[in-house]
Amino acid sequence: MPKLVEGSLILGVVVPALAFGGAEPVSFAFIELLFLSTAAALVLRDGVKPFSWRALLVPSLLIGVVLLQLCPVPASWLARFAAREAPVAGRHANWSIEPHSTLSQFLILITCLIAFYLAQLMTRDREGKQRLLVSLVGLGAFEAFYGLVQYLSGWQKIFLYAKKYDLEEATGTYINRNHYAGLLEMILPFAVALTFYEYVKFRGRGSETATSVKRIMQRRSFQRFVLYLGIAVVLFAALIFSRSRMGIIAACASILVIFGLSMVSRRQGKAFLAVFAVFVALSAAFAFWIGPGPIVSRFENVGQEYEIGEQSRLSIWRDAAGLIERHPLLGTGLGTFPIAYTSVQTAFLGQFVNHAHNDYVELASDLGLPAALLLFASFFFILARAARAFQFAAGNFDPAVALGCVGSLAAILLHSLTDFNLYMPANALIFSVVLGLAISTRPQNAEVRSE
Repeated sequence: MPKLVEGSLILGVVVPALAFGGAEPVSFAFIELLFLSTAAALVLRDGVKPFSWRALLVPSLLIGVVLLQLCPVPASWLARFAAREAPVAGRHANWSIEPHSTLSQFLILITCLIAFYLAQLMTRDREGKQRLLVSLVGLGAFEAFYGLVQYLSGWQKIFLYAKKYDLEEATGTYINRNHYAGLLEMILPFAVALTFYEYVKFRGRGSETATSVKRIMQRRSFQRFVLYLGIAVVLFAALIFSRSRMGIIAACASILVIFGLSMVSRRQGKAFLAVFAVFVALSAAFAFWIGPGPIVSRFENVGQEYEIGEQSRLSIWRDAAGLIERHPLLGTGLGTFPIAYTSVQTAFLGQFVNHAHNDYVELASDLGLPAALLLFASFFFILARAARAFQFAAGNFDPAVALGCVGSLAAILLHSLTDFNLYMPANALIFSVVLGLAISTRPQNAEVRSE
């Protein structure tokens, strides 16, 4: 059964990312079936005993909200509690304005929740954590290398598919450069954290002055340090040449967060400073060698997309606020924003707005304010818990894992302010896995003192 969990989780992380970021319905349907089958096998064997009620509380409430949206209710209730402009046909209807879209997103939600729990099961021991991290970093390295090949050679294809959009940027196997940046920014902190971990390990073993350079280079810890450092630099370079402005900002902010957390802690602050300096120097040199001109030009017109006007993200958010005001308790239904938005649309008239370009706003619109607040509060609680685990977890490996989780979660939650990465199936799955990994890394020493 452990092999089933590991195989399903690693396959579920890798396949959607390679299949256009999970936008390919057939490939993601396979992952949904795989995860549902794995979950059914685990429940039939163990039930829900491996998890505490705390770990089940928020997901259960979230599932309950979506099921309530799908339940038929008297039309008179909808008229009283949800301000719908169009009359509801028949005596009964659903809270969701489009049940089919809600059901499709519900299956993706269930898949992500299963990934969250599978990650906790897989990472209960150190070997499981290592295998999961190697899989994530390996996926990131492949995507980064693929994206750099696209950018440097002009070969703008995703396997055999010729790209139609973002033809001057690195996108890897993704269609959208912002979602590609979302993937890389979640994986980059783990590559940096593992670089730091391997540096501390080989530095602790090679403190003798008489140790020759050749013997140091033959150590596995040094070789892994060089490998992870190289992967981190390539990840950051690919992210830069995705030309995703918020992706670059979120990645830089996450690196600064883990750097600041390391410096204020009692854990090898000077060692991390050395790793941080080498990483920044190599990344800057690589980026300038390729040429930063196109990146600078992307930031020159950033104000145009956030100015108050008729064609900007701010205008979409303003309209969405009206949508939330109309449906504050249960929302319009998970996955229904593209349809619901047409009733309040004043921006991009004549165009189809498929997302709010803000996960916080869109989830509040889809689920209602109570569920959205509970969901994001749980995300930030797990982020704070991972930061605490870094401070108090025993050894060097678990703190490095916790540090990677902090950077990963901070990056995607910041990027969510201006994009919809959490509605991208592959990125939502990886985000769920990182949340499960963060939960499994516990602040052991702090727990001992509190007992």
